[in-house]
Amino acid sequence: MSGRQNVEASPDIVIGILTVHTRDVYALIDPGSTLSYVAPYVAMEFRIEPEHLPELFSVSTPVGESIVAARVYRGCVVIVHSWDTVDDLIELGMVDFDITMGMDWLYSCFAKLDCRTRTVRFEFPNEPVVEWNGDNTMPKVVNEFPEVFPEELPEILPDREIDFGITVFPD
Repeated sequence: MSGRQNVEASPDIVIGILTVHTRDVYALIDPGSTLSYVAPYVAMEFRIEPEHLPELFSVSTPVGESIVAARVYRGCVVIVHSWDTVDDLIELGMVDFDITMGMDWLYSCFAKLDCRTRTVRFEFPNEPVVEWNGDNTMPKVVNEFPEVFPEELPEILPDREIDFGITVFPD
């Protein structure tokens, strides 16, 4: 089982789709993480200039890697069922999830995580309770669509000879 599958099978996290600014992202809700993180390929779409962290720090990811964090995107809007929340997302070179939402966000949102039902309840003061259910399924990938991506390509380019040369200079 891969590191990602181990994380997805973990009973103390929730996985699903959230919206950050206007982009749907594959999110890991992890109460074991103190801070919240975003993958660089997602962050570049935010149209927010990142700040350099005053000190670099190393982060151990849920899949067992250690990655250095250097930049933060302040004031990112994370939408849960049309409810806007805000969090600072630290850029982290991760590929398994688009974002990881940690205790900083859960705390600021008055959130309670039900590990059995994989539900996060947002209990903002003087507001109705908002529930978000994770789906804990991985997004579809290319190999799950064989009718779109056939085993063999119907028209492979013919073999042809390519001439090239390498010029070697002394010293």
